[in-house]
Amino acid sequence: MSFSNDVRNELAREMGEKDCCQKAELSALFMSSGKLSLKEEKYSLSLTLDNAATARKAFKMFKNVYGLQSTVNVATRRFFRKNRYYMVSAEMSADEFRVLEDIINVNKQGGISKRINWALLGKSCCKRAYLRGLFLSRGFINRPEGSYHLEIICNDSKMAGDIKKLMGLYDLPAGLVERKTNLVIYLKEGEKIVDFLRLVGANKALLDFENVRILKSVRNNVNRQVNCETANLAKTVDASLRQVDLIKQYIENNGWDSFPSNMRELAILRVEYPDYSLKELGAMLEPPLSKSGTAYRMRKLESMIEQAAGEQQ
Repeated sequence: MSFSNDVRNELAREMGEKDCCQKAELSALFMSSGKLSLKEEKYSLSLTLDNAATARKAFKMFKNVYGLQSTVNVATRRFFRKNRYYMVSAEMSADEFRVLEDIINVNKQGGISKRINWALLGKSCCKRAYLRGLFLSRGFINRPEGSYHLEIICNDSKMAGDIKKLMGLYDLPAGLVERKTNLVIYLKEGEKIVDFLRLVGANKALLDFENVRILKSVRNNVNRQVNCETANLAKTVDASLRQVDLIKQYIENNGWDSFPSNMRELAILRVEYPDYSLKELGAMLEPPLSKSGTAYRMRKLESMIEQAAGEQQ
């Protein structure tokens, strides 16, 4: 099962305690995935959903809030036989439909308006419930082991603008991109995705996401540290080999006695211990030198050798 389905199944169990929250969530479901038609003075209202738990939740909320009966049917898409979908539908008279006008806006064409009904979202709990309904209907989230990505898919530019505005109220700076015939509102930052999961009430998914995020952060920090230490070690080895070569060339031409007394000891230690750092060499000198003091003396030694080599050419 995908991580998205895990999140949807968890959110499907999150039933708003207040009627206003359930109305907001139903409104989000109908706005994003609902269909309305009128035939022979009968209204036909349906929701098409990809998740069975979401369909059951919509069925329960429809009955709890409005006392209306609906049916749930399972079907398979024609071109994707393994891809089931669930349709929650109800038929009602004009009087029965009138009670739904607080959650369903009808457009000029007689269908469901693709705009958020802001009058339903006066309370923070209702805004969160609306976001929950949007994710249940059109949401997707990557597994946190991969790249961080959460998206809500819609097919109307005004709907996309309303969703971005709603997310912006909670400091969720969503991006917007076209994908074939759809518009995709997305979050890429792990921290913002965690905030979204917290808002909609996906607490278990949030903990799972955070656990993976922490492990990835620790692993990345360890890798950076190892890479840094490896790079520093490589620089130390390269510098050591170059210094040993310089000293040996100088000895072949001038012998050990030509070294000044304060540099001879450092040159001998460098040749005998090529894999030692300057800090370790400094600790072996008499008297001992700090790393910076040893580095200064080594630079003077290299400069002296290079100057002598230039004079001999």
